[in-house]
Amino acid sequence: QLVEIPTDDEIHDNIAAYWNPEVPLRKGDRRRFRYRLTWLDEIAFPKELGRNIGTWTGVGGRPGQPRPKGVRKFVLDFEGEAFKGLTWADGVEIVATASRGAIAHSYAHPVARHEGRFRAVFDVNVTGTEPVDIRVFLRHKGRALTETWLYQYHPEG
Repeated sequence: QLVEIPTDDEIHDNIAAYWNPEVPLRKGDRRRFRYRLTWLDEIAFPKELGRNIGTWTGVGGRPGQPRPKGVRKFVLDFEGEAFKGLTWADGVEIVATASRGAIAHSYAHPVARHEGRFRAVFDVNVTGTEPVDIRVFLRHKGRALTETWLYQYHPEG
């Protein structure tokens, strides 16, 4: 079982894994486990899908207008063969969900002077300080163009 222990700083080792056997252990029981750990520099990844190459966050809302409280802006860059030849007019869309709160003002566009790169921009509007799990991918004509980006946002409240 994989566990993420909440922490307020990235310097803390907060990810743990342990075995949770189907038959619970009793005092005095012994078990033997075998396992293999594998790390890869480059994972096997479908070349037809775009990959996230950058993530930025900032104050949400629309430029030039009063900034609403509890709104965070997210900007994601994706790059890949799937974007070659696509333009603003092609209707690449963001598919975004949040475990709570609302996604607003979302759009995707090609990044100028970077063939094969698209940018996704959206706001997350949320109240309270409980974490928000966000999932995003880009789609064109019903077909996923990118991997699914996952992010756990911790609002400041």
